[in-house]
Amino acid sequence: MAATHWTADLLDRMRRAGDPLGDAAIAETYQLGQQDQVRQTLLGFGRNSEAVPAGLPPKLQQYFEETAVLPPWADRAKMARGHQLLGRYQPLIASILLCGSLPLCYTCGNGAEVLVRSQRLTSGVYRRLAETSQFVVDVLDNDGLGPTGRGLRSAQKVRLLHATMRYHVSQLGDWDADALGVPVNQEDLAGTLMSFSVLIPLGLASLGVDLLPEDRDAYFHIWRVAGHVLGVDEQLNPAEFNDGSALKDAIIGHQQRPSEAGRVLTKGVLDFIREVLPVPPGAGPTLIRRLIGDKSADVVDVPPADSLTQLGLSAAALPSFGYGKTGDTLPPVAELASRLGLLIFKEGLLLTNKGRRREWQVPTGLTDSTP
Repeated sequence: MAATHWTADLLDRMRRAGDPLGDAAIAETYQLGQQDQVRQTLLGFGRNSEAVPAGLPPKLQQYFEETAVLPPWADRAKMARGHQLLGRYQPLIASILLCGSLPLCYTCGNGAEVLVRSQRLTSGVYRRLAETSQFVVDVLDNDGLGPTGRGLRSAQKVRLLHATMRYHVSQLGDWDADALGVPVNQEDLAGTLMSFSVLIPLGLASLGVDLLPEDRDAYFHIWRVAGHVLGVDEQLNPAEFNDGSALKDAIIGHQQRPSEAGRVLTKGVLDFIREVLPVPPGAGPTLIRRLIGDKSADVVDVPPADSLTQLGLSAAALPSFGYGKTGDTLPPVAELASRLGLLIFKEGLLLTNKGRRREWQVPTGLTDSTP
């Protein structure tokens, strides 16, 4: 869809739209009282090549079968090229996810409300950040959406997580759908998708890494395919990077506003960086402001950035942790991002899960805390 078609009227309509296929599967699961059984059945169901487990409710069985088919426009050669970027820039991608993608999403006040109500980010920041990082790795890893990968199954489970959040939040009694839209609606889904597919390449550029257009487009294509699996409406899943960038800007313009929910969620990210990751004081605010800009950072009350002198950073002082493109040079902020990103994987993905990969699980309730 052309960028000029992403009008406020369209985005308003998309806020009233959920995901009929995923919603029907979750509703039937709860109506049958099989949520705990389904959760146990899906444990360990992680590789794309694995057959769908037997004994699932009919609509859930149908859901897994239908959403496992990639769209006819999926270009495997282009995806293979995009997968190479994870190995090349993994630490920087992790930092951009933590300090760019998530805070920018939290500036959208209406969408932040559902995340606070779900409590999966306010009461379990550590776990949620690890889960999100694992999802990104699963999608971007070699053949992540192909037969040997895990990204397809991870995306299917994330889509069910969204349906579960819609199911429960809609029943809390304090959700104003007229003002806020359907919980985890299509506009919110598209905004989150663009925070991965668009903001990460833009973030790399702001850290001194200008991708070749072919690499950037290949990366964007992977997330477009993932968006299809996640149930993002095709009207909000553009084919070209520049259109995706325009859609991101349209959604930010439509939804960005200060909110207590957004401030709480962003504080969780800042606390995680300060308390868990051994990086210089002020690293979180500095990177967030660099990646999303001062205007957006002010919306969620990010503290002022420290100067590089205050942080004690220099290109010589911080070695390149895992940065893997020979011949590139990193400015000091990018060195910091590279260091922090590697720590996210070490601390967030491994130490928080006792050295094992973190498996996506469909929750049985919004406050579920089963590891």
